[in-house]
Amino acid sequence: MHTDSLPTIGVVAALRAEARVLTRMADRMMQGLPAKGKIVVRQSGIGLRAARRQAEYLADMCELLVSFGVSGGLYPALKTGDLILADRILVWNPELSSITAKRRNDKLDPYKLSQTQALPVSFRADARLIDYIAKKFQENVIHFYQGPILCSPEPISTSASKLAAHRLTGALAVDMESRAVCEVAAEAGLPFFCLRAVCDPAGQTVAGASMAMVDKQGNPRIGYLLAHLVRHPWFLQDVIRMAFRLRQALIALERAWPLVGELFLPAADTTRYDAISQVRAGKQQVPARDV
Repeated sequence: MHTDSLPTIGVVAALRAEARVLTRMADRMMQGLPAKGKIVVRQSGIGLRAARRQAEYLADMCELLVSFGVSGGLYPALKTGDLILADRILVWNPELSSITAKRRNDKLDPYKLSQTQALPVSFRADARLIDYIAKKFQENVIHFYQGPILCSPEPISTSASKLAAHRLTGALAVDMESRAVCEVAAEAGLPFFCLRAVCDPAGQTVAGASMAMVDKQGNPRIGYLLAHLVRHPWFLQDVIRMAFRLRQALIALERAWPLVGELFLPAADTTRYDAISQVRAGKQQVPARDV
């Protein structure tokens, strides 16, 4: 790929804070470049429909789609701020919850499910991009985990439900948007990858009031927060802890993205552009869907 024809990268971030961090970093990276390529950041809001809307908008103008932001930890070893480079997006099957509940009622081990029951549908991220990013992280001593992320239509917020989801699926973390971005990429024949940072670890239960502090558009609900604090002043400690964890996760993403972004900047070694170049040549495989 020639440096006068850089790709346009589309990134979907659910929260305003995620989009703000990424926009700031993208502007800094692209400043002064003569090339036409750019990084377009769209804040989607929370959930699959919102993410799909923005991903479809980006797919018409971009040559690569990215899901970016914070997530809830499912793997017990993960800590706040740990990075996850997702090589697969697992689609949460709501039937798993009813299956495990029934097994508990029948006094059976809820985790001893058949392979068909336990494995959700999944999509694979572009292997070349994942390998390149993983190599850059290793070269720069960036601590990260590589593995699957679970996309759930509903929040998985209690420590018990997080552990159950991990044991049933093997996913490292959970979000509510990556499936939509990956599906749009598959439909458009575009490469895709997902970079997430853990906000709340697996052992941390997120209170319903904490989740309600952000609206469906991903924006903070200041009025709700103030009203809740008037009635429950002790909740301020939870707010401070949540804000601190979110900040740690955003710092980790801000530190990692410039290394990821090198993939899209001019460089002598044009082999790094293979995955994106093949899209233009019509040779890019659609991200695989496993059943």
